Amino acid sequence: MSSDIQYNKVLSQEERSKFNLLADEMISIFSESIDGMYELGKSYQDMNNIHHKVSKIMCDVSVFVSYAFADCIVLTKLFMNTPDMYEKSLLRGKLKVHMNESFKKLYGFTEKARKESYTAKLQEIIPHFHGPDREFAGILTDLEEISKRDSWWKEIRSAEVHLDIPVLYESRHEEINESQVVMETMRLIPFFNRFNDLLARMNQAHINYMFEHLSNEDKAAILRNPELLNL
Repeated sequence: MSSDIQYNKVLSQEERSKFNLLADEMISIFSESIDGMYELGKSYQDMNNIHHKVSKIMCDVSVFVSYAFADCIVLTKLFMNTPDMYEKSLLRGKLKVHMNESFKKLYGFTEKARKESYTAKLQEIIPHFHGPDREFAGILTDLEEISKRDSWWKEIRSAEVHLDIPVLYESRHEEINESQVVMETMRLIPFFNRFNDLLARMNQAHINYMFEHLSNEDKAAILRNPELLNL
């Protein structure tokens, strides 16, 4: 990614402390839902049942977003807090690998990859939702734009993963600009947040739909024991 923005090379202690507090909060929020959501997703087996299909896809996308977001924040936090320059250069490289792979899985760089992305999975069920469908269309437009505008460090990703030493050496010895790395990371974070908010609204809409179509007897049972209406 290239930018004309000017960055401070080293973050202040105040900026570092604020980021650490926010990072810990975000890691906790996103990571704590992974196990329950993954196990719940495994319970939906019948893809011919629209409730199962919608619930399964929402669970799968939620787990991906949680892992991708939390891992991104963990790597950024480690990068910011290590005083060792080798560790810092390594973590910068691994962070770029993670962001490249996350964007690839979220949306994709090619037509083939997009058909297999988590965005494509959501696209299968979004016609069942009115309201979130317009929000999803806006996200797709922004993803398409940024996929064309930015390289997402493909060359560095390849060098880090395949240990292409000449390229890796040059990358690892590039001057480290802490604030630039953090700000570049923040370019992906908003998409995770937007998907998380979208999934929350879709989940609530699905729950409401299911509740509305229950018998009066089943509704009464749910009101007595809300966890029975489980996605």
